[in-house]
Amino acid sequence: MPIASATALAPLQTLLRQLRDIKGVQEKQPGVFTLRGTAFANFHDEQGALLAELRKPGGSGYDRYPLATPTTQRKFIDDAKRRASRGDDD
Repeated sequence: MPIASATALAPLQTLLRQLRDIKGVQEKQPGVFTLRGTAFANFHDEQGALLAELRKPGGSGYDRYPLATPTTQRKFIDDAKRRASRGDDD
């Protein structure tokens, strides 16, 4: 499944900014994020529906998040913050 284009991600700028602000998270290319050098989150456009994938704790695959509503977007960001803070030694 291809990564969402920058155009498809345009409506998610607030969410993307929040993801970029998480300590240790870096955007390698539009829609592809790493956490301390390891794949962390990415975004997909499936027939016009934007989805996020967030690495599961322990690195055993990804959880998928539909991003159609503010509630589901907030759930994604909250989970991303929680997962990024695990193992944060600083």
